This record gives sequence, C-alpha cells and structure tokens, in this order.
Amino acid sequence: MDIKQDTINAEEMAKRLNTTSSNIRKWCIELEKQGYEFVKDTRRKRYYSSTDQTLLSNLKYAIQEKKLPLEIAAMTVVKGFDRKRSSSSTQEEHIINKENNLDLTVPQEHNNHTADAVLNTIKVQFEQQQSINNKLLEMLDHYKDALKISKDERKIEQERMNKQLKELEERLTKEISQQINNRDKAIMDYIRQSQKQNQQQLLEIATAKEGKPKGFFTRLFSK
Repeated sequence: MDIKQDTINAEEMAKRLNTTSSNIRKWCIELEKQGYEFVKDTRRKRYYSSTDQTLLSNLKYAIQEKKLPLEIAAMTVVKGFDRKRSSSSTQEEHIINKENNLDLTVPQEHNNHTADAVLNTIKVQFEQQQSINNKLLEMLDHYKDALKISKDERKIEQERMNKQLKELEERLTKEISQQINNRDKAIMDYIRQSQKQNQQQLLEIATAKEGKPKGFFTRLFSK
C-alpha cells in the first residue's frame, strides 16, 4: 500500500485546517505524548488520514476556541476520541480512505456538543486549579513577608538587648572601679592612722623612758 496515495502530508493538512505546518507538527508531538499514533514513512515523516484530521481539528478547536493549554487540550481530545490505533487497524482505515480520499473535507468544528461539554468541563477544572494555585502562591507570599517582618523585629530586639547589656557592663565596671578606689582609700587611711598611732605610742614610750615631759616630745614629733 502506498501511504502517500492514501493520506495527506502536513502541508496539505495545514491548508485544510487553516493553520501552519509548524502548528501541525507541534500538535502531533503533544498528541503522541498522550499515546496517539500517526502513520509514518521510513524517514519518520507523518502522513494524515481523515481520522487524524478530525482529531487535529478538535485539538485546534480546544486550543483556539476553548483557550486550553496545549497539554490539557491534547489529553482531552485523545481521551474523547477513545481509541488508540494499532498497525492493522491503521491499514484497514487507509484502505477505506483510499476510496473516499477525494471526499476529505474540513469537519464543522462547532457541531460536536459532546466534545464541547467535555472541553468546558476540563476548562472549568483547569481554571479552578489555577485559582487554587494562585491562592496558594498568595498565601506563600504573605508567609514570606511575615517571616521577613519577624526577622527584622528579632534583629531590632537583639540590637536593643545588646545595647542594654553594654550599658549595664559599663555601669558595673564603673561601680566596681569606684568600689576599688574607695577600698584602696580606706586601706590607705587605715594604714596612715595605724602609723600615726604607732608613732604616738613610740613617743610616749620614749618619753617615759627618758623621763622628759610628755608634752614636750609630743609637740616635738607632732610637728
């Protein structure tokens, strides 16, 4: 069987769907990720049947009319199509298409109410999930802001405590220094007083031994 006689290439498919060949290739890659299979020649070039055309038309409708992301749209149309072609079924399909190849036309995209219902459901679910994601991101931003404020407050509080500790340390150091000075002064006063008393006692002892008037030696050594 000649594949090229039973199918159309990407350029022809692009014309029939009123889009570009690059879009056709991009859509096909995503459909293949979802498990759909296209007929390919030995050079891995894709060729498209009427079934492929219907699927691609539905995919285009989901993307352009329903505004679904490519991945979601591809998953939706493949599940809605509810079939995965095997090699044998693909050959049988191409034999039938050979007789009707000239009758391949672009299907009407807005008459599939079932597909619309499925696409609307998927779109609503997708929008709801997006709304949930946005709320989660908003909560995360608030949480980050709260952490930042808390961190700044902790920094300010730490600086305030450090300042208080420094002032307390300086005050204690000053008080200890003053206490040391007062102690040293008290000790020196005590030593001087003790020395004075010792001198006085020595004078009295010397006066008593020499028999001299007490008042004379006291006045003499007091000067």
